[in-house]
Amino acid sequence: MRNPTGSIGFLQAVMMIMLSVGITTHVTIIPLLLSKAGRDAWISVLLVAIPFIGWLWLLFLICRRMNRQSLSDWLEATVGHVGSRLLLFPFMLLLYLMAFVNLTDTQTWTTVNYLPNTPEIVTGLVLVLLSVAAAYAGIHSIAIASGLLLPFVVLFGFLVGFGNMPKKDYHLLLPLFQNGMTPVINGMLYAAGGFLEIVLILFLQHHLRTETKFMYLLVLGGIIIILTLSPLTGAIAEFGPVEATRQRYPSYEQWRLLTMGRYIENLEFLSIYQWLSGAFVRLSLCLFLVTELLQISKPKQRLGVLSFLGASMLALMSLPFSDMQFLTFLSRWYFPMSAIIVLVLTMVLAIVALVAGKQQKGRHHES
Repeated sequence: MRNPTGSIGFLQAVMMIMLSVGITTHVTIIPLLLSKAGRDAWISVLLVAIPFIGWLWLLFLICRRMNRQSLSDWLEATVGHVGSRLLLFPFMLLLYLMAFVNLTDTQTWTTVNYLPNTPEIVTGLVLVLLSVAAAYAGIHSIAIASGLLLPFVVLFGFLVGFGNMPKKDYHLLLPLFQNGMTPVINGMLYAAGGFLEIVLILFLQHHLRTETKFMYLLVLGGIIIILTLSPLTGAIAEFGPVEATRQRYPSYEQWRLLTMGRYIENLEFLSIYQWLSGAFVRLSLCLFLVTELLQISKPKQRLGVLSFLGASMLALMSLPFSDMQFLTFLSRWYFPMSAIIVLVLTMVLAIVALVAGKQQKGRHHES
């Protein structure tokens, strides 16, 4: 059914998506982009931005056809129960993997940088428990938390970006295409994998108090592009393309260069706030959306499913795989698979929306 009131504003949705998608585009895909495209990685981002705008228009058309119904209800009404389940399962799998990848990457970064002697299961368990609690509390609680966390995340981002300006040499972004177009094309896949996570708005639009407008999606898309370009170009300009490619977390390393005057340095602890804010919102939002797509409404059942999802991610995270194997998984499987899933499913949903729209017009004319 249509939800004319909603529970959150579009700005709150933007804040959630900025924190959730931003941690991927700002952190996770940067080392992959640099390893595949090197100095030309920022060109890969710009080239992806062009078709990305067209995809945003497609996403807007789907949202408009859904008429602010939930994705589950809309698909049930248009393609039936079986068709709905077939289309929703890949989305649920993607949401689960988004949460798992984020949890694993956060845990690796935590262990390497500031809690090397703390058992991984302990820090992972704390984050999962907080995220399960927020997901159980509902979308309104996640939105409020995002509104409280995001302003400081943005403030600290401006601090490290502008504070390191004297150490940046943007001439290092040139020359272009030293190794041809192949590295640039390879890098485009990973940029697309991050950008397409804006599909989250599709799962949130029935919670909004206002209709989704194309201009809103354009602004959100522009923010995500900037969240990718800023740390990427900053890493190349500060460390050079060779050294930046060798780093596991180039965005974090930029904090190590930041000083304020002669006596204030070692400000990288502020990046802990940035990262954990994004990780918390991303995990909470993904867990909440999985239970919503499963159409679980009873509180005890929701808590049980959320607990199971959190426990399963902790179990998978505890498996004996190295960080290099994890990066290989991201490079060869996760980002290519996520990009393909989102592209194919949005095309299918667009076709469903067009067919459903024509059927509604036909019934209207007959009546």
